[in-house]
Amino acid sequence: MKATLKEHLVYRLQNILAKGTMALLSLLGIMSIFFILLTALIVKTTPEGINDSFLKLLWHSLMRTLDPGTMGGDEGSWGFLLSMLFITLIGIFIISILIGIITTGIENAIVSLQKGRSKVVEKNHTLILGWNNRIMSVITELIIANNQYNGKFSIVILASRDKVEMEDSIKENIGNTGNTKIICRSGNATEKIDLELTNINDAKSIIILPSDTAYADIQIFKIILAIIHRYDGNNKKLHMVTEARYNTNLDLIKMVGENQVEVISPNEIIARIIAQTARQPGLAVLYAELLSFNGKFYYKDIRSAWYDEASGDEIYYHSQDELIGLPYSDAVLSYMTSSVIGVFNEKESNILNPSMDYKIQPDDKLILIAEDKDKIVYESIQNIKLFEDKIINKTSIPDKDNILIINWNRLTPVIISEIDSYAVPGSSITILSGDKNIDETINIKGINNCIIYTKKGDPTSESVLSSIDIGNFDNIIVVSDSDNLTKMEADSRSLITLLHLRRLCQELNKKPIIVSQILDEKHRSIAEETRADDFIVSEKIVGQCLTQISENEHLHDLLLEIFSAEGAEIYFKPITDYLEIDSKLNFKTLVKSGIKKGESVIGYKIASLFNDPKSNYGVSLNPNKNAELQFSVDDRVIVVATVEY
Repeated sequence: MKATLKEHLVYRLQNILAKGTMALLSLLGIMSIFFILLTALIVKTTPEGINDSFLKLLWHSLMRTLDPGTMGGDEGSWGFLLSMLFITLIGIFIISILIGIITTGIENAIVSLQKGRSKVVEKNHTLILGWNNRIMSVITELIIANNQYNGKFSIVILASRDKVEMEDSIKENIGNTGNTKIICRSGNATEKIDLELTNINDAKSIIILPSDTAYADIQIFKIILAIIHRYDGNNKKLHMVTEARYNTNLDLIKMVGENQVEVISPNEIIARIIAQTARQPGLAVLYAELLSFNGKFYYKDIRSAWYDEASGDEIYYHSQDELIGLPYSDAVLSYMTSSVIGVFNEKESNILNPSMDYKIQPDDKLILIAEDKDKIVYESIQNIKLFEDKIINKTSIPDKDNILIINWNRLTPVIISEIDSYAVPGSSITILSGDKNIDETINIKGINNCIIYTKKGDPTSESVLSSIDIGNFDNIIVVSDSDNLTKMEADSRSLITLLHLRRLCQELNKKPIIVSQILDEKHRSIAEETRADDFIVSEKIVGQCLTQISENEHLHDLLLEIFSAEGAEIYFKPITDYLEIDSKLNFKTLVKSGIKKGESVIGYKIASLFNDPKSNYGVSLNPNKNAELQFSVDDRVIVVATVEY
C-alpha cells in the first residue's frame, strides 16, 4: 500500500527528532525564522508598519517572540494588535519547546557521560585494564604512592562494568583520594575503539587485571594483542604489568607482549610467602610493609582508609657519587635512616647482597629500603660509633622441621616444594584435608628433604584436630579451601580451624608457629583474635606487587628473587648469633656484625611484641642506625642473605 503524504511527513519528522538535540534546535530555529518573517510581512501591510523598514519590523517581531511582556504596551489597529498577539503566542510556544529541548539535551549528555564512553585526555597516568578482586588493593597503593609527592596524578580504569557502579564502589572502599583523580570508563579492553578512550599512548604504565575465572590467561593474551596492534606512537616502549593464573603461560605472555610486559604468578608468590612465613613468623608483616608505599609525606591532613595503611618503608634505587670505588660494606654503613640491600646496574640488573668487597661502579645504583626519597641521606662512616667488642660470630644450625598443613588447594604443592628447598633432611610434612582423594592428589616431584604424610578429616572439627596431637608439630599452616568454596566461606572455615587450634594450643607447654592464609583483608582483624603468629592476605599482597612493579619495572626481578629459594632472601636469625645482649647497643653495631657475616641487616623483631598490632607485631624494618636497643634471647635480626646458615 502506498504511503500517504501525511505518513511521509510524520516519517520525516520522526527522523529529525531521532537525530537528537542539535537537530531539534535547528528545526526550532527554522520555525522561528519562518514565523518572524511571516509576522513582519503582515505588519508591513498595517498602518503602523507601512512607514517602518522591514528590518525594524523583524526586530519588533523577534522581541515579542523572546519577551511576551512587550505586547502589553502595543496600540494601534486591530490588524497590528492581532499580528503582535500571534507572534507572542508563537514565541511562548517556541521558548517552551526550547527550554524542554535544552533540558532534555543536558539530561542526555549527563546520561551519556555516565555511560563512560567519552575520551580521556590525561597524560602520564596509570591505566588499569580490567576489574577483579585485587583492584581496590591496586588503587589504594597507587594513591599512597602518588601522595608522596606534591603534584596532581590520575588513574584511568577501563572495565566491562557500569561507570557509576565502579565510581560508587571506589568511593565506598577508598574515599578521599588526595592528589589523585580516578577516571572510570566502560568498555572492553580487547577492542581497539575502547582502548582509544584511555589515551593509552600517553600512559605512564598499564596494569592488566584479568577476571577471576579459569580462563583469565586467554583474556590477558587478547588484551595484550589488542594493545600491541593498536599502539602506533613513536616507538615508545610500553610498560605493562599483569598476572598469569598458570605458570605455563608466563613465557608466552611475555612473548606476545614483545618484552613490554612484566608478568607475575600470584599462586607462586603467595605459596612461597606462606612457606617462608611458616618458618619465620613476622615475615608476612615485613612483606606487607615493604610492598606498601608510605604516602604521608605531603598529605598529612587526609584521613581515609588508604591513609591509615600508608606507613613504613619501600625500595628505592639511588646513585651516590661519594661511594664510587668504595666497597659495598661502606655503603651499608653510610645511611643512618636507610638500609642498603644491594646494587643495580644495566649489565647485571639487581644484585642483592653482593660480596662485601664489591666495589661500587660509576653506573651503579644502590638498592635501599627507605621511608621516603628525602630520607636517603649519605653520611661518612668515619663518624660512626660502634661497639665492636659486643659483636660475636656464631651460626645456629636449624633443627628438622615437623610441619602440619591443613587443607589442600592449588597452592599446596608449591608450598610443599618451597618448604622442602629450605628444610633440613629428615623433616616431615603432614597434610590434613577433608578431600577423600588426598592420597591420589599428592604427586609432587623433586621432594628430597621432607617425608610427606596424609590424614583425612574435617579441619573444622575439634575432635579431628585433637586426634593428630598438635604439640608434635613445630609449624602449622592453614591454607584456604579456595578451590571448593567462595572467599567468604573459605575464610570462615579457616577462622573456625584457627579458633580450635588456639584452644588446643592453650593446653600445651609447647606452642607451634601458626600461619594462616586469608583471602579477604576485611577478615584479618577477626582472624587476629585467634592469636595466630602470622596472616597472609592473598589479594592484598598480589595487588601490592603489581603496583610496585608498575611504578618501577626493575622491581619485578628483585621481588622474584626475594620470594624464591634461589639467590638472596630475607631471613629472621637469632640475635644471639650476632651480638652479646647484656647491655644496650646501637643498631649500627648490629649492622656491622651482619657485614662480618656477609649479610645486609635491615631490621629486627622483638619476640615479646608478636601479638601487638600497635608495635607492628614486633617487626621493625629499617630502624635508625643510631637507635639504642636492648635485645632479649628470643629476639631476631632481619637480614638479606644468600644462605640461611
